[in-house]
Amino acid sequence: MKNFLLIDDDDITCMIHSEIIKLAFSDCNIKIISSSFEALLYLSEFSESELKAPDIIFLDINLPEMSGFELLEKLSSKALKNIRQSRILLLSSSIDPRDLKKAKENPLIEKFLGKPLSVEFLRNELGC
Repeated sequence: MKNFLLIDDDDITCMIHSEIIKLAFSDCNIKIISSSFEALLYLSEFSESELKAPDIIFLDINLPEMSGFELLEKLSSKALKNIRQSRILLLSSSIDPRDLKKAKENPLIEKFLGKPLSVEFLRNELGC
């Protein structure tokens, strides 16, 4: 069973992406977090325990309290080794080339994806 974490402040987007993930993975757990501060607290728990971090983290760039990039900087600075085992995919509607460049330069980010997710992507790229 795969464990997914969606970090996005848009409830409708989270609902849609949740349904798309369920279509691609019949057996999965999906946790949704709408606040970058809440996400930081949640992900920090994995550095202090033996709990398994999410397999795949979909992270929006534009979050109210701190951006997805800022969240990753805070995680990176804490050296959260368990989170480094997660596949982190930026999922954004941004078309700003600077965001794409920052994503490519960040070793924690596996891919930069445009919204919305698709079943085809999940099946082809994530091994469904």
